[in-house]
Amino acid sequence: MRYRHNRYHRCMNPVRKHPSSPHPVFALLLLALLGLTATASASNGPTPGLAIEGGSNTQRDNIRNSINLARHPCDLPGFREHRVLRDTEERATNALRAIGFYHPELALDFERSDDCWTIRIHLEPGPPTTVEHIDIRITGEGAESLDFEAVRSQTDIRRGDTLRHDRYDALRNRMTRIAADRGYFDADLHTRRLEIDREERTATIRLHMETGNRYRMGRVHIEQDILADEFLQRMVPFEEGDPYSSAQIIALQRNLNDSGYFGAVRVRPQRDAAVDRKVPIIAELEPRKRHSYEAGVGYSTDIGPRLRLRHEHRYATSRGHRYQAEIEASPVRSGIGYNYEIPLRDPLRERLNLFTTFRTEDTSSQQSDRFQIGASRILQRRSGWQTTEGIRYESEDFIAGQDDRGRSQLLVPSYRISRLDADDPMSPQRGFRLEATAQGAREEILSSISFVQLLASGKVVRGLGNGRVLARADAGFTEVNRVQDLPSSLRFFAGGDASIRGYGFQRVGPRNEDGDIIGGRHKMVGSVEYDHPVVGNWSAAVFADAGNVVDEWDEFDPVYGVGLGVRWRSPVGPIRVDLAHGPDSDDNFRVHFSMGPDL
Repeated sequence: MRYRHNRYHRCMNPVRKHPSSPHPVFALLLLALLGLTATASASNGPTPGLAIEGGSNTQRDNIRNSINLARHPCDLPGFREHRVLRDTEERATNALRAIGFYHPELALDFERSDDCWTIRIHLEPGPPTTVEHIDIRITGEGAESLDFEAVRSQTDIRRGDTLRHDRYDALRNRMTRIAADRGYFDADLHTRRLEIDREERTATIRLHMETGNRYRMGRVHIEQDILADEFLQRMVPFEEGDPYSSAQIIALQRNLNDSGYFGAVRVRPQRDAAVDRKVPIIAELEPRKRHSYEAGVGYSTDIGPRLRLRHEHRYATSRGHRYQAEIEASPVRSGIGYNYEIPLRDPLRERLNLFTTFRTEDTSSQQSDRFQIGASRILQRRSGWQTTEGIRYESEDFIAGQDDRGRSQLLVPSYRISRLDADDPMSPQRGFRLEATAQGAREEILSSISFVQLLASGKVVRGLGNGRVLARADAGFTEVNRVQDLPSSLRFFAGGDASIRGYGFQRVGPRNEDGDIIGGRHKMVGSVEYDHPVVGNWSAAVFADAGNVVDEWDEFDPVYGVGLGVRWRSPVGPIRVDLAHGPDSDDNFRVHFSMGPDL
C-alpha cells in the first residue's frame, strides 16, 4: 500500500476589537444568532471527501458504505492523517473481502484543499475468490422436513459463484430461523465455518445442524372477561398437540385482531414453560368499548345532503352476538335499519344476519316506501370470494311516472357472490371489485308476482404511466310478464353520478305514453375513465360513459356521456367533481359531485 500526503497551509487574520461595549440584551441576542449561524454552517459546510478510482460499481459502493469520513473535521491535525489513512485502508480491504476479493491492491492519497480534504483510493481488486464446495448437513427429527430440504437445495449460493459473505450469513441465519419458527428449539448449528484458501482463491461453506425433536402446540390460555372461552377457542387456527409453528401463532393473533371484539391483542408462546415439549400459549386481550356511536354527513348530486347516525353493540352476548342500528336521512332517500349478527361455526368467516329495514325514496322518476325483514348467511371463503345466501320478505308501495301505482308483497330468496381485491382501500393503483346476484319470487309462495332477476357489476383499476385507468360495467336482466308488475325498487334506471354522467339521477330508461320514465327490465351500462395526478393530492380526469335501460334487448340503443373531472384525495376519502355532457340529455352540461372509495 502507498500513502501520499499533500499539505496546504492557510493564514488567519487577527480579529479587531470594537472599542464600545454592546448592551447586554443585544449581546445575548447576537451570541444566540451567531450560535445558530455556526450550527447551520457546521451542518451545511464542507465535509471530507472519498474518491475511488478503478474496480466495479459494486466494489466501489461497498467501500463507500463501509467508510464514514464525515465524522472527522476538515481541520484534521497532521499527526492524525496516517491513522485515518490506515483505518480507511483496513475498512476498504474488509469491504472487498466481504464480496469475495481477498487480493486487492490499494494506493491511498491524502489531499488537502482550501475547504477540506479528500482521500483518493486507487483500486485494483485482483481475481475473485469463488465457492468451491457447499457442505450442508441436517440431522435429527427435522432432517426430512420440507423447510430444511429447501435449505439443502437452496440456489442463492452455487458452486463457482464469487464468494459473498452476506449470502453466507443469510444462509446460516435462515437455518436457525427455520429451526425457531418450526419448533426445533433444541437445534444446534454445531458446525458453521467459512473456509478460505487464499492461494487457490477458493472457499468452502460448512453448515451442520442437529435439529433435535420438534415441540408441539400447547393449550391456548385466553385472558379476557367479555366472551365465553369456548367461543374464542373457535378462533384458534390449530389443535393442541399440533406441530409447533410460529406462523400459526401469528395467525392466532391476526384472528383475534380481526374479530372486532378487542382493541389490543398480545399472543405469547411460553417456551420456558413447555412440558413434554408442549408449548403453552397465552393470549392477553383488551376489549373494545362495548358501544360505538357514529355520525356522518355527505353530499352527492344524486341524493343531495345526507346525514347518517349509527349505533353498534359490539358484544351483546358472551357468544359474540352483536347488533347495529342505523338511520339515514336525505331529500331523496331516507330510512332506518336494524341488523343482528350471530357468528356461526367459524366466527371470522361465517355469520348469520337477521335484519329489518324501512326505506322511503322519492326521485324525479319514482317514489317508493319499502319494508323488509329477512335473514342472510354470509361466508367469507378462503379463496377470497364472499357468498351471501339470503331470504327476505318485503312489502312496497310504489309510484312510477304519473299513473303507474301499485303495492307488492314478495318472498325473495337470493344468492350473491362478490370479491374485492385492492392495494389501497380508498385510492388503489391496482385492484378490482366483482359482484353477481340472482334473486326471484313466485306467486305461489307468498308473493304478488313471479320474477327472476340476475345482476352483475364490476370495476377494475390499473396504473397507466403516472395515472390510472378505471373501468366499470353494470348489467341486469329480469324475467317478468310486465315491467309494471315489478315494484319500482326492482326496476332498472340509469343516469347519475355512478351511472351515465351528463344525465340526471334515474333519468335514463323506458318511458310511458306521457313521456314519464318508468324503469325497465334490462340494463347495460359501462364507463372508462383516466385520471392523472396534477399537484399534491389533486388529479384531473377524463371519462366516457355509455349504456341504457330497455324492456327488450332488441330495443337497446346506448346513450353517451363524456366529460372532464377533478379528483381530491381528502383525509376522509376521494372526492370527485365532474363536468359532463350527454348529447341526448335535457341539459347541455351537468355537474356531478360524489365521494367515497374508488372500488
